[in-house]
Amino acid sequence: MGFQTKVAIHYLKPKGNSFISLLSFISILGIVIGVMALIVVISVMNGFDHALEEKIVGVQSQVVVLNYKGVVTDYKKIEKNISKIKGVKEVTPFIYTDVMLSSSATSLGSVLRGINVKSNVKATDLSKYIIKGSLSGLNSAKYPGIVLGKVLAGRLGVTVGDYINVISPQGQITPMGFIPKSESFVVCGIMNSGMYSYDSTFSFISLKNAQKFLNMPKTDATGLEVKLFNIGKAKLIAGKINQKLNSDFYSLSWEQLNRNLFSALRLEKLTMFVILSLIVLVAAFSIISTLIMVVMEKRKDIAILKSIGASSADIMKIFMIQGFIIGLAGTALGLLLGFLLSYIEETYHIIKLPSSVYYITALPVKMTIGEFIAIGVSALFLSFIATIYPAYKASRIDPAEGIRYE
Repeated sequence: MGFQTKVAIHYLKPKGNSFISLLSFISILGIVIGVMALIVVISVMNGFDHALEEKIVGVQSQVVVLNYKGVVTDYKKIEKNISKIKGVKEVTPFIYTDVMLSSSATSLGSVLRGINVKSNVKATDLSKYIIKGSLSGLNSAKYPGIVLGKVLAGRLGVTVGDYINVISPQGQITPMGFIPKSESFVVCGIMNSGMYSYDSTFSFISLKNAQKFLNMPKTDATGLEVKLFNIGKAKLIAGKINQKLNSDFYSLSWEQLNRNLFSALRLEKLTMFVILSLIVLVAAFSIISTLIMVVMEKRKDIAILKSIGASSADIMKIFMIQGFIIGLAGTALGLLLGFLLSYIEETYHIIKLPSSVYYITALPVKMTIGEFIAIGVSALFLSFIATIYPAYKASRIDPAEGIRYE
């Protein structure tokens, strides 16, 4: 340990001027609060981000393959080609169309999806969101089944076992004019994904019934859903699929399908980071005032140090090290407290959320080592910058002036 570090630590010891010690404590406390708030808020926002991803991927597929012409013909051949791509876990066809749902109470528009029940469980696992009935009812031989979103079922005034009419605009022309296609389905399940836009819009029937209802060949589908071993590589795999298939096809990852939503979340996270960083910045300014007070008090010491051979650079290092130690102590304590608070909430779910308002029951938390490092480095950088001016002023003190009146 150099003499500069020893002197800096000596000046930090709480003796002599208690007001200076109080200022040092306030500086450390300010950085602790700022860093702790950053860790907790960013971890909570990461938690919401992750929970939202799980909800979206639970209903939507991780990668969607579509055809510019509108229909994927001979989808089994395309399915085989996609399955050969490294990283692909499961491929399943789906049908997607707009319909009108009619009950005895009212009529509402819906997005109807035809799914292969067995492979869908592997691709998106929609079954885990069924709160009434079951997904297997879609394959009932007695009567064609349909699964509705919770909000959609509530608006239609139906529950499991009730019948509704599904009306498609893709009807047929008869001597009496154009007649929309209509068929009765029994509600075999109600889904609650926690995402209002899905629960109020989506309805599901089996792929076989969807092909029959829309007069599509058994080899045709609207597109293919792809599940991956690593969800983080969705965009990369989507690019590989585009390269493997011909120009009639295109694929989109779940991130691209929800680009606006996640862009807004990233912008919000960045905004919160900047706003809360201002707390650390204010604490850094308190380091400046603390060091200036120390410099004023230690004018005689500085003069003596210079008289016995210490250079201006040595004096500057002493006060820069002192300020850096204050910043380091505050940052370390802030990171520790932020981690503890986040860990307690992540483990014990102390803060509850109303399930009627939010799609989760407890405040979500997700901590990442990268953001801990980024916040810690940012706080240390601001603390270091705050030391430069007071340290420079200390290095400019004239020894003769410093001891003239002593």
